Amino acid sequence: MQRLASIDIGSQTIRLLIADCDGTTLYPRERRREIVGLGSGLHADSLLRPDRIEQAAACIGRFCAHARAAGAGDVIAMATACVRLARNRQAFIENVQQHSGILPSVIPEEREAQLSLTGVLAVVHPEDESAIIMDIGGGSTELSFLNGGIFQGSTSLPLGAIEPAERFMHTDPPADTELMAIRAWVDGVIGACPMLFEGPPKPVLPRILATAGTATTLAAMDLELHDYQPARINHHVLTVATLDTLLRRMTCLPLKQRARLTGLEPGRARVIIPGTLILQRMLQHFNADCCTVSDAGLLEGILIQHAGLKKIIEKT
Repeated sequence: MQRLASIDIGSQTIRLLIADCDGTTLYPRERRREIVGLGSGLHADSLLRPDRIEQAAACIGRFCAHARAAGAGDVIAMATACVRLARNRQAFIENVQQHSGILPSVIPEEREAQLSLTGVLAVVHPEDESAIIMDIGGGSTELSFLNGGIFQGSTSLPLGAIEPAERFMHTDPPADTELMAIRAWVDGVIGACPMLFEGPPKPVLPRILATAGTATTLAAMDLELHDYQPARINHHVLTVATLDTLLRRMTCLPLKQRARLTGLEPGRARVIIPGTLILQRMLQHFNADCCTVSDAGLLEGILIQHAGLKKIIEKT
């Protein structure tokens, strides 16, 4: 049995997974996460803020030290949208290396989508279905398309939960006009992506498989989980009606009260509203009335692909 660790350096959250593998199967042993907001303010000048760089690098250093102390041989760190887009990404990489001794990879959009797909398919098996794997992050949204269980391609949209929160949400709780502005912004980004209008062949409607922080948080809120449980998140179905209910509840509350909702991490209380709106508009675009949530995604996909594995077995 080999012990490995992966670190997902996201625009909103930095996550650690420590897992064992036996040549075919991944056995998650421990997860850690810190909401750092590395991508906060990025849309203004394409620069990562020095304080966020320092905070993120320190977090990654702690995660690496913990993983090594836990016996992980390889620690693989990958950075996504905000680092990919930042003009000062090299300063970030060097800072991380100084804190942790590892050199994080800044992965391109297509690679991010494929790794997320790999993680999702290890726990959710659409088999002969048409399916779309949707990864809504803090800085971007990655989509992968399956037709009859066969990979058809992927695309990335500049749809993340951080930018609309910073651009449009100026009152607390947000005003209806601000929510309308976010919806219009999301629709504009979707409308500018030709691949989204090709989609799977009709009349087959795709199954939507949603991963990453927005979807998993909404699932935890719907399940009213006081303690996050990946095994319960996997396969949980979020309906359009449920999303409407959760959104109404959140938008009626000021930030401090919203942060106390069961299942919602306090550090995600601001960005969960635009994240929910993105998920709603994406489901509407694909004429879907629900999505199936996968806790597994990029973080697991990194290790599955690194070690050539096929499936994940979670503790229940």
